[in-house]
Amino acid sequence: MTNHNVPQDAHKADPYIQQWHIWHAQRVEELSSPHGYLSPTSINWINDGQSKTIEGIPGTWSSKNDVLVYTPEERAQVYNAETLVEQPLVFVPTAFGEEALGYLDYGDIRIEVNAQTNLNDQNNHLFWLRVKDPDAERRKAFKCIEHFPIDRRWQFPATFRRADDDELDIHDSVVKTVLQSYPVLGFVEFDYGGGHHSLVVSDVFGHVTVFFSDETTGKETYGIGRVLHLDPLKLDALDVIDFNYAFNYPCAFSPYCTCPIPSRRNHLPFAVTAGEKTPEDSAQY
Repeated sequence: MTNHNVPQDAHKADPYIQQWHIWHAQRVEELSSPHGYLSPTSINWINDGQSKTIEGIPGTWSSKNDVLVYTPEERAQVYNAETLVEQPLVFVPTAFGEEALGYLDYGDIRIEVNAQTNLNDQNNHLFWLRVKDPDAERRKAFKCIEHFPIDRRWQFPATFRRADDDELDIHDSVVKTVLQSYPVLGFVEFDYGGGHHSLVVSDVFGHVTVFFSDETTGKETYGIGRVLHLDPLKLDALDVIDFNYAFNYPCAFSPYCTCPIPSRRNHLPFAVTAGEKTPEDSAQY
């Protein structure tokens, strides 16, 4: 039966290509949002016993005995969870590794409050504040994310194997004093180029994540590696890994990050010419 509403010279949209472009558009929207990873303007570390102010942000930050306290200035319009901060506000870390503790908003500016296990004294934490400004130069100058051509040949049959034991995937970071640590969920396994490959899959703040490097790393792609997210609802039934969805770390776009460096066991000994490329004017650490 002929559908007379369809022009005779029409071409059917490729569902695979359409879904990739939907994902890519969402990725660009998230990155370039007012408080995305193009908007950081500073990262501010606070060691135990220190007290600091941040230029342009009213109030004082002090750290002592693994507790961070923000003391607002009188009549300063700083908000936490949409509530005006009028009394000192206390932040206490509860996890090993990196942990987001809260957001403060001052007009359009956002202050992200974070804790990080101290590399030199792992029973204590360092605190750090990342300031995000929608008017940041990197956000205003942003145009696009360069990527390799979409190619189904980088979509491989794969399986997922659950980890047998509780294990932490511990990483060095682009900030040399920082250790990153995430629970290991298991391993994604696939064959390519005559070899069998296995990549560690971690739970990164609720995201099923693979950090990896390959033979394009530091050349066509960003210097430490890239990231893949897997569907948590289909993880045990996983049957494919698709490197067209490989994307850059936040630190590729901003010098104010603490991104983990992929471990050696997650290095692929071949060039993955799929996914995102090194951004123009990429951040250097």
